Amino acid sequence: MIQSLQVLRLIMALVQTAALAAGYPYLDNLQQQLLPLCVSLPWLVLALTRTLPPLQVENERRMLLHLLTDCALLTAMLYLAGGATNPFVSWYLVPIAIAAATLPIRSTALLTGLCLLAYSVLMTSYLPLAILSPQQEVLALHDMAGGELSHPQHAMHLAMDSGVNWHLAGMWLNFGLSALLITWFVTRMAAELRHQQAELAAIREQHLRDAQLLGIATLAAGTVHELATPLSTMAILTEDLKTATRKDKNLSTDMALLAEQVERCRQIVQNLSRSAAQQQSGDLQPVNVRDHFRDVITHWQLFQPAVPISIREGEVTGIIHTDATLEQALINLLNNAAEASPRGIEVTVTSPVPGEVHFGIRDFGEGIQLPVEQLGKPFMSTRGEGRGLGLFLSRAAIERLGGQIRLEPCPEGGCLTTVILAIKS
Repeated sequence: MIQSLQVLRLIMALVQTAALAAGYPYLDNLQQQLLPLCVSLPWLVLALTRTLPPLQVENERRMLLHLLTDCALLTAMLYLAGGATNPFVSWYLVPIAIAAATLPIRSTALLTGLCLLAYSVLMTSYLPLAILSPQQEVLALHDMAGGELSHPQHAMHLAMDSGVNWHLAGMWLNFGLSALLITWFVTRMAAELRHQQAELAAIREQHLRDAQLLGIATLAAGTVHELATPLSTMAILTEDLKTATRKDKNLSTDMALLAEQVERCRQIVQNLSRSAAQQQSGDLQPVNVRDHFRDVITHWQLFQPAVPISIREGEVTGIIHTDATLEQALINLLNNAAEASPRGIEVTVTSPVPGEVHFGIRDFGEGIQLPVEQLGKPFMSTRGEGRGLGLFLSRAAIERLGGQIRLEPCPEGGCLTTVILAIKS
């Protein structure tokens, strides 16, 4: 946008130079002496804005400062060349339109107000141009009409009884209404367009996430299918080994543990297959929110019995509609917190907003180590190559159920992960 503004500055400088060159014979002595300044001023501003380093401010303020600079330059040029009687006074609408299309309503309103103020000042304070003087035009028309055209007949006549130039007042009123309409309607249209662009970007991001999920799901389905056979074989062999090592107490204990772990792997694979079938059917089951979160925490503690956990429950009642993916998503988040904070985590279940349940997981680790824009993307992790799917899959599962995940760094260290879901009474 700054580069486009530079093009407009170039056009403005060319037009002003050509207009001053064409109107040189009609300038008075003071204006002719100031002509070099008038010609060089827009080119100087153009050169400075192109060569000086950019201001270290946010883009909105930088754009507003550029537009204010153009308005100040235009005001100075108009002051030296007829003020509000100059036809180029309507050029104020150009920065107003640019601000309305690119800046928020507050910045646009500020620029519009300053332009209206400058226009109002130029109606009374300026160096007049002879060619734009109403009195000169009246005399010229009077001579052309053979002395029959009276002074009050001219449109630009300054009424003798009131001292008001109604033509200039009408121009000011027209400018004010045009500026207000541009500020109101164009800013609303620009805001709506930005909102639509944000929605399209979110849809594109969702499609990309769905494509990534499809690839991961395809890989997982193939892995589950391949794991079924070796796990069945291992289960048979461990049963035989348990029988063979029954006399050796140490080996018998180890083989019992091995058989238990193999059976657990088989159950995980079977549960994954059942969950995939349920998800494909699209059926969501209503469950009590408090009971569901307690079951999730109990299930997780079976996997992580060595990690201390502090649980705080608020007054939460109601049901949520979910499937098996929610439990796995919450377990993934609990595992992430446990890996970041092995000395313990805190879990809260609250309902600060009616109709919502907040499941908070507080860890005491090193906090968020990745940039915010990379959080939740696949294979983005600080814990080793090839990891980082937990948060991505958890976010996808929770958003599919209409919820959201928030990750916030804590001032005392660590991170607070909050899962927000809708509940019904």
